[in-house]
Amino acid sequence: MADLEARLKRATSKPDKLSLSFQLAEKLLNTDPGRSASFALQASQLATEIGDRKKETDATLLSADGLYRAKKLKDASTRYSQAWQSARNYGYRDAAMTATERLQDIALKQGDYKTALDWSIKTVNYLKENGGGARGGGEAIRKLEDRMSVIDADNRNLREQLAKATGQSQVLETTYKQTEAQLKEAQERSQLALTQSTQFKAQAEILSSKYADLSKEQLKDSVILAQQERELERQKKLVAEAEVAKQSAEMATQRSNSLRNLTGLVALMVLVLAGSFYMRYRAKRRTADELAIKNTQIEEERKRSDTLLLNILPAAIARELKSNNKVAAHKYEKATVMFIDFKGFTNVAEQLSPERLVEELDFCFSNFDRIIAQYQIEKIKTIGDAYMCASGLSDMNASPSDIIKAGLEIQDFLLGVKAERMGEGLPHFEARVGVHVGPVVAGVVGANKFAYDIWGDTVNIASRMEEAGEPGRVNVSEDAYWLAKYEFEWIHRGKIAAKNKGQMDMYFVKSVVV
Repeated sequence: MADLEARLKRATSKPDKLSLSFQLAEKLLNTDPGRSASFALQASQLATEIGDRKKETDATLLSADGLYRAKKLKDASTRYSQAWQSARNYGYRDAAMTATERLQDIALKQGDYKTALDWSIKTVNYLKENGGGARGGGEAIRKLEDRMSVIDADNRNLREQLAKATGQSQVLETTYKQTEAQLKEAQERSQLALTQSTQFKAQAEILSSKYADLSKEQLKDSVILAQQERELERQKKLVAEAEVAKQSAEMATQRSNSLRNLTGLVALMVLVLAGSFYMRYRAKRRTADELAIKNTQIEEERKRSDTLLLNILPAAIARELKSNNKVAAHKYEKATVMFIDFKGFTNVAEQLSPERLVEELDFCFSNFDRIIAQYQIEKIKTIGDAYMCASGLSDMNASPSDIIKAGLEIQDFLLGVKAERMGEGLPHFEARVGVHVGPVVAGVVGANKFAYDIWGDTVNIASRMEEAGEPGRVNVSEDAYWLAKYEFEWIHRGKIAAKNKGQMDMYFVKSVVV
């Protein structure tokens, strides 16, 4: 293993690097599936660069196996989908079948029966269209149809469990209503008992009063004598108590005056402290309000800044620029570039005022922006009356299919505008659209005014596709054709001369395959 890695570091040619990367991926698959996936992905990229489609498909499938064994099911599903598309386009049936089987297993493990069923249907259709093949078409179809039956049975079982759960919910609701009625009845009984208790208490008080009156009459005679004896003693005590009370009253008056003075002083101090605290509270509140207003203004400015930055740069590039204050250049191996250019722009411009010309361009380009946004395609720039966009500049949307669909929608939009302008007797725009797939380098240039752009021969060839096209048509290179072959109907134009590129095979897109 160490020898293979050392040989890979020393290798200089792409075929040697491809072979050694693939061997390392195969040997590491059982012991270190994560590294195996990385080496296999490297082999796939090398195979793409040298045009070895079989090795590209096998390496992509091997990379997906590594991710699958490393239990990275989401990444493995994406890689298997790429392997399935490549194998289907290039006609490698065994690889296509392996990819769909793994995709079905992943969907079942995640409990996504609908996706598993969709992949089963795609596999059956693929085998029927391609006549089976090395895997024994009829047997494979029967196996997949059996799996579809199992998935249907699972779905029926889930529906039965849902119905059962619904029945249990109804029983619980009935029990709740019964319990609520019993609770209400208990509350009524409690209220009745409380009323009765109040009545018994009133009756007891009446009886107690009657008893007290009776006791007083019986004891009146017996206590009169004792009262007379105690009256004399009481008079003596009253004289003494009056003297003590006089002295106590004088002392209480003194204490009251002192206490009143002290209370006034304390009240004054409390009032001063309360005023001080209130002024400090008002100052803090005013400062807090000012800070809140400033924070709101800062947040609004930040949102406007972020929105402006996203209008200039892709979201990932904008985040990198905000984090690092710079953006590193990135290379994308399978980017799809589309050029749109108006035919006879100068003639149309001569028939319109400058203001009207700018309005028409803004109307067309704004609708181009709307259409490509539906397919997650990145607008690069406009050059005069030319419009440039690209996809595949991230892990999403690497297939050229979406950008071709966007090109067809743009031509349909311009066709509708043409009919409307002709009905009004006004000039109109017609455009050529060109598409090519290949490696590009993307980055941000400029220090004060940022500009996101892409470079490479792929951009030049996409421009040549547009120049060699026809108004109302989407002209596609051979590389883009092979990657989207089964999704559209085509017109093969044969080899067409392209400026500084010689003869190149080109295709017009007729329509989307339904």
